Amino acid sequence: MTYILYNPRAALSAETAKEAGAALAAEEPALRDLTAIDPESFFGGLTERDKVVLCGGDGTINHLINDLHGVCPAVPIHLWRSGTGNDFIRDVTTDADKNARTVLLNGHLRDLPHADIDGKRYWFLNGCCGGVDALVCHHMNEERDRKPSYVTTAIRCFFKDFKTTTARVTVDGETRVYDKVWMAGAMNGRYQGGGMRFAPGQDRHGDTLCAFVWHGTSALGTLAHFPFIMNGSHVKFTKYCDMIRGRSVTIELGDPNFVQMDGETVPNVTAFTVEK
Repeated sequence: MTYILYNPRAALSAETAKEAGAALAAEEPALRDLTAIDPESFFGGLTERDKVVLCGGDGTINHLINDLHGVCPAVPIHLWRSGTGNDFIRDVTTDADKNARTVLLNGHLRDLPHADIDGKRYWFLNGCCGGVDALVCHHMNEERDRKPSYVTTAIRCFFKDFKTTTARVTVDGETRVYDKVWMAGAMNGRYQGGGMRFAPGQDRHGDTLCAFVWHGTSALGTLAHFPFIMNGSHVKFTKYCDMIRGRSVTIELGDPNFVQMDGETVPNVTAFTVEK
């Protein structure tokens, strides 16, 4: 049996589920609302003859892996290309398979990194970060029904809503302290934020994370450097950008901030630990 899972809260998921259903009509697929099922019970009831097609992007995958507590099911799970940010798809596909309708997820859902925040554990695919980018994600999610402009939202955050803070960053036991911090986090993949290459050399299947801190710039200076993140060339600005590899990253912020994981946000965070 083929099951199509979709997240009605995602902008394109329900629409894409209909598209997937039409394309897979010969398999007589059954549509299921991801937010209305118990994923552990659902996957526990499937057999090796079943397969699942997941419609959505980074947020939908994040929703699934957290409902499953980071455990990858045994049945095949195929991601039907959709979503808005699509950082995961950018990271795992090449020009050779860019036209493929689906991507097999299982190999990418094993041994995922997790973040511990205020006693709760969250699993993620791409990155976990606190600071201005997380605040932008919060506003974009909060105002999703109005379809806000990312550029307008980012400018508002940089010049009005966000205040820089201090950060104490410990990577595999070595601690560094930073002032005037705009972003501090850890990357599992290369991309986050809808195509920004925060960690250009990162291998999601390797055994380390890439911790990063952006600090020391003005609001205008930080915004001016953002275009360099699109192609990963921001790493050359070593005065402002610190990149450190390690398996365990603890970030302590001087003020409460939003933290985002694959675009999903947690408010009022002062410390979080990320482990591979």
